[in-house]
Amino acid sequence: MSVIPGNITANNGNAVAGSSKVRMKIDVTSDITCPFCLIGMKQLLAAIDKYRLLHPAIDLEPTIRLLPFQLNPALSEVPQEKGPYLEKKFGKEKAVAIRGMVDDKLRAMGVKPTTGGLVSSTHLAHRLQTYTLLNHPDLQLPLAMSLFSLVHEAGLAPSDRSALASVAVQHGVFPSLEEALRFLDSDECDAEVKRAYTMARRVGVTGVPFFVFQDRYAASGAMGVDEFVKLFEEIIRRSETISSPSPTDSGVSQDSVSSPSTAGTPYSATSAGAETKGVCA
Repeated sequence: MSVIPGNITANNGNAVAGSSKVRMKIDVTSDITCPFCLIGMKQLLAAIDKYRLLHPAIDLEPTIRLLPFQLNPALSEVPQEKGPYLEKKFGKEKAVAIRGMVDDKLRAMGVKPTTGGLVSSTHLAHRLQTYTLLNHPDLQLPLAMSLFSLVHEAGLAPSDRSALASVAVQHGVFPSLEEALRFLDSDECDAEVKRAYTMARRVGVTGVPFFVFQDRYAASGAMGVDEFVKLFEEIIRRSETISSPSPTDSGVSQDSVSSPSTAGTPYSATSAGAETKGVCA
């Protein structure tokens, strides 16, 4: 069963009689502190709806997994104000311009961006997402979307243990706040997440969001709803598979991640000026 939140379901009831079912595996390497990851996820989910409307004879059944990546592994759990942090990284003028552009894109996808916000280590959030993927896979995507909202709409720190625990209980990952906090205080899933960080870098992922479809075709950045629809159409036309990384894989070759237009060629997720092209790097 696919994991699609909100008004999107694995089978929306609109598939026509005799339609062909297409299962599509979608792995998304992301970091919840990255606004383009939230934008890209919103675009992806909207594209699934749009594809179904455009192709009623095809019963598209996606399964989405979110895989870990840290944009800044040096951050601690101690929160910092986002404004000064971005100014230090980009310079004041560029930081203001980038934030204005990003906020406009967030609003276009129905997100109400916080005017302030905090930055901190995202490792705890990745551990929670990975635990959910391994133990309650149907809950991972809705949990992840709530974590994005926590950071980009509520303006809370991604290392806020109380907030993370509340989201976990809200989505049924743990039955109580005590159990959720006990998990966050432990080292459970720590090794799996750190291995996933390493594997993502190994295959050339240096920016997010990074999408891998059907274990073969890759795309980088929040590229737009229509572009995702075109990508679905091309992937379904090709329908070939090879292996891709996940938090539970023991290893992966560099050829495992390739661009849809250059299958078999290692694909880098970043480029010059990536922050203006739908990628956080």
